[in-house]
Amino acid sequence: MKGLFVTGTGTGVGKTVVTRAITRCLVNSGRRVMAVKPVESGVPRKDGMPAPVDVRALMAACKSRAPMDAHCAYLLTAPVSPHLAAGQDGVVIEEQPILDLLHRARQNADIVIAEGAGGLLVPLSDQLLYADVIARTGFALLIVAPDALGSINGTLLTIEAARARAIPVAGVVLNRGPAAELGNRHAIETIGKVPVLGVLPHCPLDDEELAQAAANHLDLRQMLED
Repeated sequence: MKGLFVTGTGTGVGKTVVTRAITRCLVNSGRRVMAVKPVESGVPRKDGMPAPVDVRALMAACKSRAPMDAHCAYLLTAPVSPHLAAGQDGVVIEEQPILDLLHRARQNADIVIAEGAGGLLVPLSDQLLYADVIARTGFALLIVAPDALGSINGTLLTIEAARARAIPVAGVVLNRGPAAELGNRHAIETIGKVPVLGVLPHCPLDDEELAQAAANHLDLRQMLED
């Protein structure tokens, strides 16, 4: 597996936390990992320069010494959908810069892990969905969903949208679930016919602790063996 694209069933489901956890776990196993976020909106500025929270977190997780533009193609100011944020910044998000970013990332890495924005059908422009770009990459899709009421529907819809575009689904990670058993894992695996790699529990946000949680609770054997 050369590439993994992490999407969510929506915004705020824990994509960055899961991406960081898997990234550092693979780094600790000896893999050369490049973690990228091609598009980040809601980027604050510090001393006139963009200060992206998610991109910097992924850079730290993979212990990258590369410049920021090796990890992101578009840094957008407004905390809204990428297509709206791009419009407010006077930018049109195009497919090729994202594909070029991922191609460069693959040159010096055993695996590239790319984090999307929101869900699979998030618009990057009026003519381009994130799913359209992912379908061009050849990367497998990892779906992050909250282990909460309502996740079955959102996860199955995401699986169907991926399959409609011939995007291979590597699996699902349920993020930080409650104590109650909601049947999410069984339903997603049985109906969606994709593996649930595990449930990432509530844990501190230190990269090493996240990596340990991933090692303890997620089945990453396919990525570790490739």
